[in-house]
Amino acid sequence: MIRWLCRRRQSNPRGFWTGAFVLWLCIVWGHSLLSGDISSQESSHFVFLIRPIFNLFGSNDEAAMTFAIRKTAHFCEYAVLLMLGRQMVCVWFGSAKKAWMALALIWVGVPCVDEGIQTLIPGRAGQPTDVLLDMAGGLTGVLVALAIGRVMKPAIPEG
Repeated sequence: MIRWLCRRRQSNPRGFWTGAFVLWLCIVWGHSLLSGDISSQESSHFVFLIRPIFNLFGSNDEAAMTFAIRKTAHFCEYAVLLMLGRQMVCVWFGSAKKAWMALALIWVGVPCVDEGIQTLIPGRAGQPTDVLLDMAGGLTGVLVALAIGRVMKPAIPEG
């Protein structure tokens, strides 16, 4: 019943998916380790780059732009992380049930640790709403990975 989570393929080695997952996790947590000032400068840079898009929609409020960019970044970081996480658990666990359990642990645990890290950094604060946003992004990433897997599955020849 839950076997559709993973389709084992020989072309997806454990080392590749684990390395990709860990690398992306380091990027995510690396952003959380930035001080509040540096994080704000990074957000301001992106506001500058996409301000024309906001202006097309009549928005000139820099605080709203920064908020939108920060929350979109949270969502997207975790969408990518859980897409990679889904692939990683599929190559590590032979059982779909174990893969689901591992993925659920990643889905809940990583955002909680991420926000916990931010409580220790000057100028940053861990936000429970960001945990929920991260989890929503992660769920979206898993669903996208599943959809891609279904579309790209090789056709089974009849006969």
